[in-house]
Amino acid sequence: TLSGYRLPARTSVFFSQYIMHRNPLYFAEPFRFEPERFTQDRKAALPKFAYFPFGGGNRQCIGEGFAWMELMLVLATLAQKWKLELLPGHPVEPQPLITLRPKHGMKMTITPR
Repeated sequence: TLSGYRLPARTSVFFSQYIMHRNPLYFAEPFRFEPERFTQDRKAALPKFAYFPFGGGNRQCIGEGFAWMELMLVLATLAQKWKLELLPGHPVEPQPLITLRPKHGMKMTITPR
């Protein structure tokens, strides 16, 4: 039973990451850019599946650990030598498909540090 609905055995249940990750019940000011909300301590204080960027249950991504490591290495390498700034006036609009991506891309100016 899920919220009063009876689910037959072996039913697959899907959650929208886009909606869950913006739920004001779990995230104060859910539409504000606040990377600190995803520190290990703050994630540990959330209920299971309030934040699940790599899926969960039977659909948990086996590459999550590698993806986080790769992200940190690439970001640290680029940020050491380059400064990236969004082009003035470029629209930033989320496009929630299978993965969340910017609808119009992210047009940036890159300058050496």
